[in-house]
Amino acid sequence: MKDARNLDKQWVVLSELSAELVGRGVKVPETVFEKLRLANALLSYYILDPHASVNVLSDVERELNFVQSQLFSLCDVELTEKYLNKMMKAVRGELDVKFPLSKSKYNKEVKKRGRVESVRIKLKKEIQIERLGDLGEWHGVIFEYSDEKDKVVIEGSMERVKKALKDFAILWKED
Repeated sequence: MKDARNLDKQWVVLSELSAELVGRGVKVPETVFEKLRLANALLSYYILDPHASVNVLSDVERELNFVQSQLFSLCDVELTEKYLNKMMKAVRGELDVKFPLSKSKYNKEVKKRGRVESVRIKLKKEIQIERLGDLGEWHGVIFEYSDEKDKVVIEGSMERVKKALKDFAILWKED
């Protein structure tokens, strides 16, 4: 798992603080929860996607700073002290909490890097790998069987993948 520079731990602390404030009957602005959801989505994306830029973390940090300023302004002295201590531990990485990753999983097989794309197609029946290899050579793309059952991955430039798909569709629909 990628290192999120303890922003994931800070998110957990702020999420707990918002829940505690709501539990105490304090009116927490809706924007706080919107920013927490956004930060969660960005963190999940950064942690799960091996191609995600480290620049995503600056966006997360900005959102969490906003949430922190909003929440701490609503706290009494005792609650402020309690959660400031937790936040300091989270920043230093001393807090042992688990960040709730988004349920959608990143699929490493379907990706885009510059002009290179990968698409995954579900097959109705198995096609010999030699036929796929010949088709791949003809169109300048790579065909390979997916980690998932009955699926094939085609990788190459978008134009070549589209042309290969047209010919592949004929094989794919053969009875």
